[in-house]
Amino acid sequence: MKKNKWIFLGILCIAVVIYFISKPKLDAKNIDFVFTKLERGSIEAIVSSTGTLEAINTVEVGTQISGTIKKIYVDYNDKVKAGQLLAEMDLKLLNTSLISAQANLAVSETQLNHLKTEYNRNKGLFEKGVISEKEFANSEYVYNQAIGAKKAAEAAVNSIKVNIGYAHITSPINGTITERSVEEGQTVAASFSTPKMFIIAEDLSKMQILADVDESDIGFISDSMKVRFSVQTYSEKEFYGIVSQIRLQPIEISNVVNYQVVVDVDNEKGLLLPGMTANLEFIINSAKNVLLVNNSALRFRPNEVMLKQLKTLLKEKSKTLLKDSVYQKFNLSIDNDELYTPANFKKMLPPNVNILFFKNSNGKLDFKFIETGIKTGLKSEIKSVLNGSEIKEDFNVINGIKSKK
Repeated sequence: MKKNKWIFLGILCIAVVIYFISKPKLDAKNIDFVFTKLERGSIEAIVSSTGTLEAINTVEVGTQISGTIKKIYVDYNDKVKAGQLLAEMDLKLLNTSLISAQANLAVSETQLNHLKTEYNRNKGLFEKGVISEKEFANSEYVYNQAIGAKKAAEAAVNSIKVNIGYAHITSPINGTITERSVEEGQTVAASFSTPKMFIIAEDLSKMQILADVDESDIGFISDSMKVRFSVQTYSEKEFYGIVSQIRLQPIEISNVVNYQVVVDVDNEKGLLLPGMTANLEFIINSAKNVLLVNNSALRFRPNEVMLKQLKTLLKEKSKTLLKDSVYQKFNLSIDNDELYTPANFKKMLPPNVNILFFKNSNGKLDFKFIETGIKTGLKSEIKSVLNGSEIKEDFNVINGIKSKK
């Protein structure tokens, strides 16, 4: 039994040694590649967001006096001019108050005239020494009181007249009625704040979108940036706007910091309405008729066997094609066993430099250093090949490996 046991262990050890010796050769032999073609086209880098359409300038119109609304002259969507009468408050109480105040003013004027006559007479008698100084002073005091009483009565009359003027609600601007909050016969109270009666949008041919942009994307947004957006009612139509302001006030939404971006929009055709939800794409960068590669090819990582075959060639090409500072870091990583792995060997390259793998005319694995430009979630722009050679659309590059059956 012991002899059989040792024979079994010996056979197992030999099998393990043979497996590990032959494994790289077997891998290299059985490797097959998955390819993707380069293509030529347009590419855009965008930041997506949502926002709400609003009029650029809106004015809330209210009343400064309390009372009952007697008449409303406008409704939703009506075009109004500055100074146009919008509504009228009931004037019965104000007219009664005005009559009473005018009566008080008349009484105060009569009293003032009487006391003025008394004052002038006492002044002459005082100068002749007929009456005492105290009697004259009392006369002067009563006369001055009458002057103040008349001014107070005049102020009361003027105040009521001003309130009667406020009873006629007029438009402060040219615009469109977008909201009406009151009805005829409704009582409004202006004791603590001005009740809102109407909202007037000054010019709906020019609108704006208030969009919330995540803090991770706000750094890509700049003034005058072009913005493309759509609204649900015209889902197949594209609209455009321009960034006019990035508001610095942070807004926390679901524990994420956002910043509000204002986008100016032309609405000459009147298709866009206040309150519509807009799905925006801030166009960070764009290019037309450029060479594009699927990002899967940029993410491709050769296996360990392939890396061993390419090690010398990688060092040679990187020395001539990469900048000295980049080459030194990359070369050190190639000589470092921990860094020169399928997962890590590209980490020492700048973000805009990558490697495309392909099969050359001899059927052998080869590669090119490339400079990338605009990147999206699916594709990237190839700005140039670092060795100066030219590659065209339909060129096959490797984006995966599989085992042959």
